[in-house]
Amino acid sequence: MAEVLKEVRRKNQLKSEYVFCDSQGRRFYEVKRSFTSACRRAGLEDFRFHDLRHTFASRLVMKGASLKAVQELLGHADMKMTMRYAHLSQEHLRDSVNLLNDLPSGKEMVNNGPKAKEVGARLNTNPS
Repeated sequence: MAEVLKEVRRKNQLKSEYVFCDSQGRRFYEVKRSFTSACRRAGLEDFRFHDLRHTFASRLVMKGASLKAVQELLGHADMKMTMRYAHLSQEHLRDSVNLLNDLPSGKEMVNNGPKAKEVGARLNTNPS
């Protein structure tokens, strides 16, 4: 992402330290009106600037970032607040549950585990 932003600066011949700035190189302090206009032009309804934080946090978690890292990136003092932001998509939740599909069944675990004969003897079954 940093490379993309550097490319934007290079193409626009920006002399400012800021990527998003006015023609004098001064940073923008307020972007809500521009964001609202961009959403309207894109046909997005019921989408707020703050929704970007939720998306950022959720995508980080879905890509494997720790909740502690997300907490620090969002600047939260309390993990409870981070948990409110770290919503997971239904697809990601389903994929997480499906990770269990490759586990052996309980019977296979008893019959093939390191103590299979011992467990089998306690259960009065033949572990082989």
